[in-house]
Amino acid sequence: MEEQIIECLPVGSLAANCWIYSPEGEAGNGFRPCTVIDPGDEAPYIISVLRKLKLRPTYILLTHGHFDHLTGLPGLAEAFPDAKIAIHKDDAHYAPKAQLLLSEGDTAGPFKVLHLPGHTEGCVGYYDEKTGVLFTGDTLFCGDYGRTDLPGGDFNKLVQSLKRLFAMDPEISVCPGHGPGTTIGIEAKRGMV
Repeated sequence: MEEQIIECLPVGSLAANCWIYSPEGEAGNGFRPCTVIDPGDEAPYIISVLRKLKLRPTYILLTHGHFDHLTGLPGLAEAFPDAKIAIHKDDAHYAPKAQLLLSEGDTAGPFKVLHLPGHTEGCVGYYDEKTGVLFTGDTLFCGDYGRTDLPGGDFNKLVQSLKRLFAMDPEISVCPGHGPGTTIGIEAKRGMV
């Protein structure tokens, strides 16, 4: 068994976190399967890291549809045409080439999909219940949360999404869309909502 891999690549002018994730597992045919979350920009750089780590994405997951989280998508999709592209159905217009339109409770790879509207209508979190890792996109950051003044934003919905997250296991590792990682417990204690 090979160890879990979580790589954070801040990309683009807004330094959005592109995450490369592979839970424990076996490497098949020389390349180990992984998931790429939010390829925001700099596709050649993301591809070079994947090749260096001998990883091949089976899924490219988008937490939401803002440009700083998907500008690198075309280059990544071209390099890895077998990878399934997924986004929540309410943000589908941002990623017309997505093969999977997700809803609350769906699964994608090792993840359960949590619909977390507020930053956009179709914001989601990707939660690996087995490892306790949650990718929150721009819903929850370390010490902050996503803005709601852009199209599709709704502060009241965001508050409900944050309350949902803060009710989860405090030990869950949070991998956000920008900035450093944190845990549900640390953020719940901050009293942001």
